Amino acid sequence: MTSDKDRRYDPPVPDATTTPLAVEHRDAARARILHAARVVLADRGLAATVDDVADAAGVNRRTVFRHFTTRDALFTAAIREGVRRYAQQIPPAPADGDLRAWLLDLLQVTHRLNARNGRVYWELAVLPPEDLSGELAEAAAERRASRKQFASKVTARVWQARGGPGEPPEWLVDAVAVQLSSFCTQSLAGDFGRTPDEVAAVSARVVEAVLVAALPEDGGAVRRGGSGGRP
Repeated sequence: MTSDKDRRYDPPVPDATTTPLAVEHRDAARARILHAARVVLADRGLAATVDDVADAAGVNRRTVFRHFTTRDALFTAAIREGVRRYAQQIPPAPADGDLRAWLLDLLQVTHRLNARNGRVYWELAVLPPEDLSGELAEAAAERRASRKQFASKVTARVWQARGGPGEPPEWLVDAVAVQLSSFCTQSLAGDFGRTPDEVAAVSARVVEAVLVAALPEDGGAVRRGGSGGRP
């Protein structure tokens, strides 16, 4: 006969909707707090507090600080997570074709993400590094580098698809970067009531226009400023 002592004890499976955060897996708890931080930063920007995040996550301050030693460490992790997730959702370019359909799809995804990411990313773009702590300044620099790389890759891909010679002109990269930016999203959404998809449709037409303007005429020099110039 098996005694109570010999019986195996199988603990109940936690219910994610009712189980206190303290008994959840550490990684799941951290992810929950990070998600709350991203939501709060999108709404309030860098004026957000740890209490704001704790309230959004449904926990107390002590729980937040068990996973993140400081407010800036929490916000830095949330910003980096946002940049990583942003990159993961960008649709890859097809191997061939003129890429018009892909460009519109990419711009729709980009402007939807820009609208969701909200205020903190505008602030990171405009605040000088000296106004940020060391950790936040590093995250802002990483975000900026990621943006530049993104704009450069998109421009190079559409430039090559249209038969542009060599590297695309620098001014074209700048023009595409503006159309990919959260400032473009907010300007048309906030001032003109456009949806992210409507902003994307405008951006696609602008990119098409500047691309045509930058392409060589009859095999000659690149229009408006040469291969490395600006308009």
